[in-house]
Amino acid sequence: MTTTSPLIHCRRLGKTYRTLRRREGVLRLLGGLVKREHVEHAALVDADLDILQGEMVGLIGANGAGKTTLVKILAGIIPKTHGTAEVFGRDCFDLRDAEKTRLSLVMGQRSQLWWDIPPLDSFRLLRAIYDVDHDVFERRVAEHAERLGVADRLEVQLRQLSLGQRMKMEIIGAFLHDPELVFLDEPTIGLDLVSQETIRRFLRDLNRERGVTILLTSHDMADIEQTCERLLILDGGKLLFDGDLPDLQRRLVGKRRVELHLEDELVGEPTDAAEVARKHDGELVEVSPRRLVFLVPTARSQALVRELFDLLAVKDLSVERQPLEDLVREVFRRGQLEDAP
Repeated sequence: MTTTSPLIHCRRLGKTYRTLRRREGVLRLLGGLVKREHVEHAALVDADLDILQGEMVGLIGANGAGKTTLVKILAGIIPKTHGTAEVFGRDCFDLRDAEKTRLSLVMGQRSQLWWDIPPLDSFRLLRAIYDVDHDVFERRVAEHAERLGVADRLEVQLRQLSLGQRMKMEIIGAFLHDPELVFLDEPTIGLDLVSQETIRRFLRDLNRERGVTILLTSHDMADIEQTCERLLILDGGKLLFDGDLPDLQRRLVGKRRVELHLEDELVGEPTDAAEVARKHDGELVEVSPRRLVFLVPTARSQALVRELFDLLAVKDLSVERQPLEDLVREVFRRGQLEDAP
């Protein structure tokens, strides 16, 4: 559920960090007391971005790409260096209390809950801070805890909970005051597969049912692929891509992953199969005794499969789109994207 009303608006947004240059040697160190030299590092470079109400947007990039910097600027934690950065129509670093109560932030390696008390006690403090009606608070905590599977852990000291349980409690705390905009910075880092899927399903449900706008950063491509309709790719502080996954595939000349399971074990190297793949502008990327994996342009995948069936005794076949992590790796390798054909 989206509207045409942008909650986030950025134009030529930039952030530069300035640090003191360290000098070696006693004389140079003493000279630095008189005249200091600084080094500047551009964490964000002229980013243009609009996010509409109700969107779920994934933000990905390597370490140091500028993801957390962007989230902190938009959440009003740090100021921008230049450009425009607005949330709810107001400068992000000048948000009033009325705007601040409309957003929330969860950072996978930071906690907003108190370590030595049960999560329910922390939630009660948050209820008072955000002035949430008592009945609404009770209903909301019960609903979120049930969906996340931690209803029986609300009164257990936070330090005694597992990593996955603690993160679920953090997410409950972030959604207690029913925010319109939520920033999630690596919320599934270090979690098991079941906890990851539970959190993803919770986020999808809240977005669909209440129209919550979510900006999610993650190194786990499954987080992005299973929750977000829109994808942002940052590299070196520059916004390289803003669009959906099919658009990314089109711009990179999308490929298909063809996986064959064979009736019999291979004898020697599958040179004939590799040659067939090259004939169709593809490549053989994985080889095991009873399994071959190819990457081939989407338009050539059917022809490749037909020739492989004539060549090999195939027991099973799967044809999938190129994994998101492969597409992102290709974006980083190129450093830019051409317009989609």
